[in-house]
Amino acid sequence: MTDRPALPMPAARRTAVIAPIAIVGSFSIDSVVAPDDTALPAKPGGNALWSAMGAHLAGQTPRIVARVGRDYPAAVLERLAGAGFDLDSLIRLERTHPVRVSYAHRPNGDRVQPVPEALLAHLSAEDRAEFVDTTHSPETLVEGAPEPQDIPADWLAEVSHWHLPLLPLARHRALVAALASAPGQVQADCPTRAALVGAPFERLAASLPAIDVFLPSTSDLDVFAPDLDPRAALQALRAHGARSVVLKAGADGVYVLEGRRLTHMPAWPATPIDPTGAGDAFCGGFLVARAQGADLVAAAALGSACASFALETADPLDLLEGGRAEVLRRMDSLMQEATMLTAVFPETAGAAVMLEKDPTA
Repeated sequence: MTDRPALPMPAARRTAVIAPIAIVGSFSIDSVVAPDDTALPAKPGGNALWSAMGAHLAGQTPRIVARVGRDYPAAVLERLAGAGFDLDSLIRLERTHPVRVSYAHRPNGDRVQPVPEALLAHLSAEDRAEFVDTTHSPETLVEGAPEPQDIPADWLAEVSHWHLPLLPLARHRALVAALASAPGQVQADCPTRAALVGAPFERLAASLPAIDVFLPSTSDLDVFAPDLDPRAALQALRAHGARSVVLKAGADGVYVLEGRRLTHMPAWPATPIDPTGAGDAFCGGFLVARAQGADLVAAAALGSACASFALETADPLDLLEGGRAEVLRRMDSLMQEATMLTAVFPETAGAAVMLEKDPTA
C-alpha cells in the first residue's frame, strides 16, 4: 500500500497509524458519448477503478478486489502498478472482459444507455464496434463482480474501512454479510437499480442495518423511486434500517444524514467534460477521509472535491496526477458552504420528517 500525506484533521479525529482501506467492485471497458457529443470509445472505467482513483487523489492508495478479463488493457494495469497499486488481488478471468458499458451523456444531464445508433453514425466502423453494452445480461454482471471468497482472508483483520460500489444485488448482499463480522467499517453504494424496482426499500432492508454508511445517488432514486424527493427517500431508508446515509445529488450537492441531523453541502462548480465516475470518485475520497478519522460532513467535503476532479476529465487515470493542494482547497471551501438542517428524522419508522434551516448553524 502506498500512502501520501494525511488529511489536515483535528488530532482527536486522526488515527495514529493509517490502516489499509479496500475497494471491492468492478472494472469495465467504457465507450461513452460526452455531453458535447465527443465519442470516447474503449476507455478504462468501472466503479472500482474510479473509486480507487478518488481514494488515491484523496491521499491513500487502496487495496482493490476486482475481476479482469484476458483482454483488459495491459497498459491500464501497468499504469496502476507504477502508481503504487498492488494488483495481486485482481482475479484474472480466462475469458474476454465481461463488463463493457456503452452510454451517452446528454446536454440536459440525462444518461442514455446503451448509446443510440444515431449518435454513432459519424464514427468509423472500428470505433462503432467498441460501443458494446453487456450490462443487459444479469449473468455477465455477476461474472464480472467479486464475491466474498475473492477477498484475501488476511485482509478481514487488517482493513479498517471497506467500500462496496454498485454491485449486482446478490453480490452486494453476500459481501455485506461477509464483511459484517470483520472489524472494519463498511460503506456501500446502491446495488444495481433494476433489481430494486418494485420494492426497493424492502429489498435494501436485508443489508442496510449492516452497512455503516450507505452512499446512494439521486440518479438511483430516479430509477426505483422517482416519486420521492431526497428528504422523503432519506426517511424511507431510515425506516428500513439505514444507519447513516450520504445521498449524492449530482449538481445539487450532497445530503448527509447522521442520527437525527441532516446537512446539505453544495457541489463544487465544476465544468463537466464527462460525468462518468464522479460518484465513484466521491466514494473513494469519502473512504479515505473516514479512515483518517473525519466525521461524515468532512468526509463528504473531501469526496465532493475528488468528484469535481473526476468531472473535469474523461480518463480516470488522469486523477493519478491530481493536485493535492487544490483538492484540499476545494474541500475547505465546500466545508464552509455546508448548511445544517433541523431534522426530526425518527430513529424508527412512522413519524413525519420536518426540515428547516437550523437557526444555530
